[in-house]
Amino acid sequence: MRVAVLVLVVSVSLTEAARCVPTSSPQCYKNSTKPDEDFICEWDERNPEKSQTHILHIWDTVKNSFRTHVKCSKPAQAYLHLEELGTPSRKTDIWVQTQVGNLTCNSSKTSVILECMVKYSKPQIIRMKRSAGILNITLDKPTDNKGAIYEIRWRKRDSEWQNTTFETKDSTIKDFHILHLQNRTIYQIQLRRQAILRSHPCKDSLHALWSDWSQMVDVPSEIRRRPVIRCVEKNPENGTRDIHLSWDAPLPEESVGGVKYILKLLDWPCHKTKKKKQTTNQTYNTSITYSEARISIIARNKVGHSPERHIFIPALKHLNYCNSDMPSNIPKADNNTCLEWYKLEDGETRPKTVNSSNNILLKDIKNEVDHFVRHYYFLHIKRNKQYQTVVMCPFYSKQKAPINGPANVNISDITHESAVVHWLSIPVVEQQGFLQHYVIWISGQGNTKFHQVPANKTSFLIKDLHPGVSYTVSISGRTEAGNGPNSTVNFETHSKEMGLSWQDQTILIVCVVALLCTIICSVAARRLKLLPDVPSPVVDVAEFRCPEEQDQRWMIEEVHEFILLLHQDPGKRRENVTPEQSTLLQDFGLVVFEEEDEEDGEGGVSDLSSIKSCCYPNPSYRGQMLQLPEPFHMTDSTSRDNDTESTYRDGLFFETRVLESLPSGTDQLNPA
Repeated sequence: MRVAVLVLVVSVSLTEAARCVPTSSPQCYKNSTKPDEDFICEWDERNPEKSQTHILHIWDTVKNSFRTHVKCSKPAQAYLHLEELGTPSRKTDIWVQTQVGNLTCNSSKTSVILECMVKYSKPQIIRMKRSAGILNITLDKPTDNKGAIYEIRWRKRDSEWQNTTFETKDSTIKDFHILHLQNRTIYQIQLRRQAILRSHPCKDSLHALWSDWSQMVDVPSEIRRRPVIRCVEKNPENGTRDIHLSWDAPLPEESVGGVKYILKLLDWPCHKTKKKKQTTNQTYNTSITYSEARISIIARNKVGHSPERHIFIPALKHLNYCNSDMPSNIPKADNNTCLEWYKLEDGETRPKTVNSSNNILLKDIKNEVDHFVRHYYFLHIKRNKQYQTVVMCPFYSKQKAPINGPANVNISDITHESAVVHWLSIPVVEQQGFLQHYVIWISGQGNTKFHQVPANKTSFLIKDLHPGVSYTVSISGRTEAGNGPNSTVNFETHSKEMGLSWQDQTILIVCVVALLCTIICSVAARRLKLLPDVPSPVVDVAEFRCPEEQDQRWMIEEVHEFILLLHQDPGKRRENVTPEQSTLLQDFGLVVFEEEDEEDGEGGVSDLSSIKSCCYPNPSYRGQMLQLPEPFHMTDSTSRDNDTESTYRDGLFFETRVLESLPSGTDQLNPA
């Protein structure tokens, strides 16, 4: 029985001892190298029991005595006050005793010199700037403002780590490091640091601890381009314009880690500095006055920001006169009002120098600005946290007549009774006041007519003129102070009406209509075959060929002579052939030959080569007779008895010999 009880006690003791699991070896350190700083001790709990206590034991190995015993305020942490430790430069053994119920267990001992146990806090990346493949890193300084040894590691996404170490100097505000990276590539980086121990006991000591690793940070690429912004302005209403801005996000490699957009607005003219707005959205809505507004925007990521994009929203177009739809002037000036004014010399351009104040009104500045020069002013108010323009208007402190007349005066569209005169408006800088209208004088034939043209017009139709008369036109501008100089031009009307009268135009139209009807009817008759076909002339198939187209070989014709005896009245004198008859024969291609007397030797037939004609008679015309109005004769004074006449007919030459007159009633034909 005693043996059984003893075995039961031993088993219970072993079971309870098995429940007490010692902690890890404690690690004691301070957060800086300052000599008067307290220590922190940490360890890992390994005992599964919840009801347990820990006691930290500090053993002085030189004196072989305990320096202190510290109960833990937290489950795995204890604070050591410097007053309780005494001299921390001596070697010390440290361990943790764990108590679970009635059981205790101790961790392994650690021999350290507490003065050398320094563990910095993990580094914080304050700022990163990346440009052209170089990453500049700015880190926070340790609490003792001492230099440290850093270890940095970096990698591309989903790749292996690369690491290196660097050392920083004392007495600097921030710690810096430069890391070379590939351009346009996303990286991840982490850092940790270690104290540099310079005291003699710690100089060669390995007790200095590395801090924890910093949080892993994604390193995007730098933003190289300005944001692309779209601005939509709604129609102005009640002195306010609603502005909607939107822009595009940077490229994906530039947007890693998030992008913030910083807007600076100058929408209240009496503010000297721009309001700053920060957003992660890609849209922004605001309200502005009728005056000019300026907005700038940049996109910022972890390694820098984009170039700044400036947005200029111009003021509404300048008015030539005050807008009567706007309310009257505000009698009181305070922080909720803003008067803005500037010199407007050319009538359109807003100068760089603009005056603004929330303490004065228009009546206070009218006597302070330049005379005879146009100015422009806006009066803004702030109502329900919204800016609004209540008055916008040009003004003069004093007015004067224009110093010049209209330029480039010319006349066009001149007729016998009218003409149009054109001119250029008087520039604002030359008006010296509000231009009320233009005054026009038309002088001619001793009479002068007067007209007034609105100030916004630059042309005028002159009517009721007389034909062929010279006129003089003079134009000047008028303000409330009077008329300015004249600009003059001369012209002369036409003497009569130019162009066709209505009677001539009517006749011309009737003729054109009749011609068109004739053409249409003729085409229709041909298409519908309403008229019989006109027969075509029959042309002989024989070809007419000129000598140039025919064979140029010599031709020999057989010539026969014959004598034609004509009866002639002895009492009637023979008439010679007239030149007209000879010409007529030549026109028909006939040649008359005169035969010499037989005493002359060879004669009667001349060479055919001497015949020149545009074309030989066509043989197909045989049987046709050459009829002359009267017979013709060729006589020779030397040989009247043997006169001959030659003719050409049907390709043959004929000689007609005229003999002495035979007895009455006798005719003789003697062919030769």
